[in-house]
Amino acid sequence: MRGTPGLIRKINRSNIIGLIQKRGSLSRSEISRISGLSLPSVSRIIDSLIQEGILKEIGKGKSLRGKKPLLIDINSDHQYVFGVEISRKGQIILCNLTGKVLRREQYFPDPSQGPLSIANQLSKKITQLSHSLNLLPNKIAGVGIGTPGFLFKAGPLISQSPFFGWNSINAVEIFEKSFPYPVIVENVAKASAIAEKMYGYGKQFDNFFYIFTDWGVGGGFFTGGALYRGINGNAGEFGHTIIEQNGVPCYCGNLGCLEQYTSTDAIVREARSINKNIKDFDSVMNAFQLGDSKIIALIEKSGEILGKGVANIINLLNPEAIIIGGEIARKCPIYIQSAIVQAHGAVFSLEARKTPVITSQLGEEAVAMGMASEVISRFINGNPPIKREE
Repeated sequence: MRGTPGLIRKINRSNIIGLIQKRGSLSRSEISRISGLSLPSVSRIIDSLIQEGILKEIGKGKSLRGKKPLLIDINSDHQYVFGVEISRKGQIILCNLTGKVLRREQYFPDPSQGPLSIANQLSKKITQLSHSLNLLPNKIAGVGIGTPGFLFKAGPLISQSPFFGWNSINAVEIFEKSFPYPVIVENVAKASAIAEKMYGYGKQFDNFFYIFTDWGVGGGFFTGGALYRGINGNAGEFGHTIIEQNGVPCYCGNLGCLEQYTSTDAIVREARSINKNIKDFDSVMNAFQLGDSKIIALIEKSGEILGKGVANIINLLNPEAIIIGGEIARKCPIYIQSAIVQAHGAVFSLEARKTPVITSQLGEEAVAMGMASEVISRFINGNPPIKREE
């Protein structure tokens, strides 16, 4: 089936931008040769992108003979984007169009205050940052916000959960109304998966499953190089797969959800039954580092349960790799090792047992980086987030 001229032009435009993002500055002839597009087509698209301000000519390149070619690159300072993570230890980053982080701020909201309160706080914070940097609203391409998720099934325990208030409100509408520029909202697990594909080990794979292990547990599945969202955008709810019949009650109303055994909140809950001095995950880590054998055993057990979930993913999807990120993955190698041993022992196919399980190295800015990259991608490819009109 043949595409329309407009669609073909859009694809070609995206491919040209992608080449420059991947390889750096290139001449028109180099882009033509690498992409397989004719030189006149390449020149028309590049001229249009230069006029839009997305690309720029940066000077002449080297040539063994003849005229030196003009090199084309991303016009990095044409627009700026904010990437945000909403969590107990959140992040706000400001990036240019190449994804370079120009400013970073830690942000400590209480997610249980709900989307409306967080949106008001965040709007004020970003406005203050913009003013301090002399950034006018028309220089901001958008803000990408990684949230705990929203509009989900909830049971009686939701009132005791850090996700209280998010279950019944459309956070997209709340955040869009709070900013004078376009907004993208995604859950933190998918945001981390996007960052992994752009900047981490995910660059090596077209088909991988990313697992976010933090105050909640979630996932993001890349297939064919693209994030699989499902028919309603809700694919990847790994933490709410049921791992034990009639198990631990979950805030979603189900029993035995994986998240209730493998998240920081689950580990803290169990650790408090062992050591009354445990207050939060940081104090769990302190006990772990001091060699508390019961805490070490608890973390190992949590990792083993995660490993069962990993085996389920491998058995079901047969990805090229599993990549695990989030706070627990960053801080607890023993958790990951326990998961790997358990997973490889439980995978059905002998060949699939070779599936690599890798710890992400992106660090605590992964969610914010993923959201910033989403805004950049949509902006430079001509698909900016929709700005809601009041």
